[in-house]
Amino acid sequence: MTDLNSFICFGMRAAMKKIDKHLSAKLEPYGISIPQSFILACLEAEDGLTLKEIGNRTLIDSSSMTVLVDKLEKDQLVERHLDSQDRRAIRVFMTPSGKKIALDITQQGLELNAMLYDLLGEGNQKEFIHGIKNIINGLE
Repeated sequence: MTDLNSFICFGMRAAMKKIDKHLSAKLEPYGISIPQSFILACLEAEDGLTLKEIGNRTLIDSSSMTVLVDKLEKDQLVERHLDSQDRRAIRVFMTPSGKKIALDITQQGLELNAMLYDLLGEGNQKEFIHGIKNIINGLE
């Protein structure tokens, strides 16, 4: 019988489950999910993106994007507005509450990133990032 730990994909999945658990606990006080935090972080970098642009940047498919933005809008963290140049496009803007949470969760993300870099160890960081990029680009 093959040991599951010998599979790279199993190890990556185990690591992501631990990261998800850690990150979910950090986001719980804000009442948002990990994908919603990605949306807010994306808008914090560039407010007023379309749903499609956000989806492309966060790797969230369009059917999920609508539900996630609906919840953010219900919680008054974002607002949708028709694009003045293209009435078919809907742009998403953060509210003041959304901006505050986005700044907080961006800081949480930076702290998590620093912790993960520390766990990797100084000599492994560049190789790890390079390897992840190779996997992402190689499996398209």
